[in-house]
Formats: sequence, C-alpha cells, structure tokens
Amino acid sequence: MVKKKLKKIKSKKIKPKKKVRVLKFKKRIIKKAKPKKVAKRKLKKVVKKIKRRAKRKKFRKAKSTKPRVYIGKGALEQLFESQAKVKLLKFFFRNSNDIFQSKEIFKRLRSNTSLLRQGMNKLENIGVIKQKKAWLTFETKRGKVRKERKIVYYLNPAFDFVNELRNLILKSTISSKDDLVNSVRKLGNIKLLVLAGLFTGDEAAKADLLIVGDKINHRKLNNFLKDLEAEVGKELNCAIMNNREFSYRYDMYDRFVRDLLTGKSEILINRVNLW
Repeated sequence: MVKKKLKKIKSKKIKPKKKVRVLKFKKRIIKKAKPKKVAKRKLKKVVKKIKRRAKRKKFRKAKSTKPRVYIGKGALEQLFESQAKVKLLKFFFRNSNDIFQSKEIFKRLRSNTSLLRQGMNKLENIGVIKQKKAWLTFETKRGKVRKERKIVYYLNPAFDFVNELRNLILKSTISSKDDLVNSVRKLGNIKLLVLAGLFTGDEAAKADLLIVGDKINHRKLNNFLKDLEAEVGKELNCAIMNNREFSYRYDMYDRFVRDLLTGKSEILINRVNLW
C-alpha cells in the first residue's frame, strides 16, 4: 500500500500554480503602484520649478521696476539722480522730530523697497540719517499693550549741512502743477482746486488742499492722496466738498472756507466763478 501511494505521488506532477499566481499578483500591484509614485514625484518637481521661476521673475521685476513717479522729475531729482533718495530726504526733513521703522517708511513712501533701502544705506553712510534701538509700544489684537525693542531711523541733527539741505528740500513741493491738475481732474467733476498750507508755506492754514467737485471716485481719491503724501513726504490735511456744500458754506461766510481762499493760497482750478 505504501509503495502504491509513493508511485501515485511520483506520477503526479506538482504545478506551482499558487506561486505563479502570487508572483503575477505581486507584479501587477507593483506595476499599478509605480506610476502613482512617479507621478507624485514629477508633480512635486514641476511645482518646485514653477515656484523658483516665479521667485526669479519677482526678483527681476524688483530690480527692473522704476520707482513710482507721481508728478514728474524735478530739479531735486535731477540733482540727486534718484527719486527714491529725494523722497527719503523730504520725508526725514519734514518729520525731523520723529523716529520711524523701516517698514513704516516703505509703506508711506509707496516706492520700490530695494531702491529705498539702498537710498537709506547711502544716507546713513553719509551721516544724514542715523539708526538706533528704541522701545516701541504695540497694541495686540486683544487690546493689550506690549513693548518691543526695534531698530528705528531718524534725522541726524549734527550733520554738517542740515540747515542748507533743509532750506533746499522744504522749498520744493511739486515740480509740475500741470500734472497735478490733470490727475485731480481724473477724480471726477472737479469745480475747484486750491493749494494752501504746506504747498504755499503757510503754517497757519488749517488745510493743505481743498477739492470741490461732484461724482468723485473715492478709491481714486484715496490713491491720489497717498501718492501725493509720498511725494511730499508728509501727511496732508485735505478738505473734500461737493459743489452744493461749498456754495452753502461760501454764502454763509464760513470761516474755514474764507480763510483758505483769502489767505496765502493758490487756485489751480476755478469753475465756481468766485470772482
């Protein structure tokens, strides 16, 4: 019986069906899994390349972009050969008693940050401005007050030519009044434009700019004022009125309106027929 069993076992051929199936199954799994991994890797590489290209483009634009010009190139810009440097000088001389962080300076001057940073480094090397560490107070979102020590910049009062530079820079406000008038007319139906205060050297004036008109685009007006403040180097007091309000206040002999018009001022647009 044992011999018969052995003969039967020998006569039967062992077919590795199970092993072949497992191998095939494994191969199929590998073939399906590989393309997914490869695709993910390729996607990551492509995304990295796109990000690198975007960074390079931004860097090139920052180098190639010209500083934001609002009114034009005046005598100071031609003398100093850099509008960014002139903006910085106007800003520091018109705010000579204050200290500023670099972020605040870049935000208020609305120009290319790299050019402004280069200008600040040059002015610091010359000795016009200085930097120091000072304790500043900040308000958190929850309303709490915290103090931090930050680097701030300020005008150097001990610079040799401070008075000469101040007289030269503070005299220049707007290089082209025609460009100013054209940009104001784009804001809406403008009836009256009056320059006073900082533009005419009248420190007693209650406003630097008076604009009277209807259908004024407030978004354009906001951008216009920010650009003008960046060009002048100081925050401006601007009075905006519609035609009806102005005529009422003018007829009622409003002191604010009368002082602006009769004081040291300059009228660039007059469609109200005041006189």
